[in-house]
Amino acid sequence: MSRRSFCVLALATMMAVISAATFAQRGGGRGGAGQTVEKIKMLKPNLYEITGGGANTLIRVTTQGLIVVDTKNPGDENFNRVMEEIKSVTNQPVKYVINTHHHPDHVGNNQKFIDAGATVVALEALKTWMGNDPRTKDIPGRPTQTFAKDYTLKLGDAEVKLYSFGRGHTGDDTMVYFPDTKVVMVSDQITDATPIVDFANGGSAVEWTKILDGVLALDFEQAIPGRGEPKSKADVQAYRAKFDTVVKRASDAIKAGATKDQLAMQVKTDDLGWTFQPAFYGSLYDELSKTK
Repeated sequence: MSRRSFCVLALATMMAVISAATFAQRGGGRGGAGQTVEKIKMLKPNLYEITGGGANTLIRVTTQGLIVVDTKNPGDENFNRVMEEIKSVTNQPVKYVINTHHHPDHVGNNQKFIDAGATVVALEALKTWMGNDPRTKDIPGRPTQTFAKDYTLKLGDAEVKLYSFGRGHTGDDTMVYFPDTKVVMVSDQITDATPIVDFANGGSAVEWTKILDGVLALDFEQAIPGRGEPKSKADVQAYRAKFDTVVKRASDAIKAGATKDQLAMQVKTDDLGWTFQPAFYGSLYDELSKTK
């Protein structure tokens, strides 16, 4: 091969790699990590999980139909793939959908389930935040059945308990507990990366650990995050301790005289494996200042 031909081939290969990486980052194709709906897997008998395409989705199979938790990012491809995976394990219809909070990757295909005959159950606050958040106000599929704080959903031989323990990731977080399987969906209250508090949509760093305290009071073996692998009770306890450490360090810094602009430099988080954006510290300062 001539030197010129080799250079042309090398350049073409490099451009292909760059294009593929960009395509994956934008969520294109079936290969982008977390961007496409993956194969269904069983967590416990009659309880399944589908990852990818947005937030993790749970499916509870009952004697009278299915209960689905969270509906992924909007789009026909995501919905069709979810239904394809569900039908690979059962032909029963989806009777209920539960939303853990209002973000697009959790409510994106609500309307498609409603059109197919399902009832969408969610916290009353979720309906409000979904309508107010610029990212979700134009997504169809508001909850068709709401509750004020806690709710027990019964279908066939299954019972699902929904808890609102406070504000954390958003202003409408709901923990979904399956007592017979000892599994709880904690959604984005647990993450593998730095936690995100959506202060603009009712989130709270101060109340975050209150939610995890409520979860830890439940009898569970697996906690399912919004993304990532199932967590043990010990994992949830460790995560709670880390988050509590962040809030306490920030509170102590403010008590010692740190200003809003200085707080980010005063709170150590590298030993926790978390790196927060500067805006987080400004909102945290405002919240802690109000709770004094």
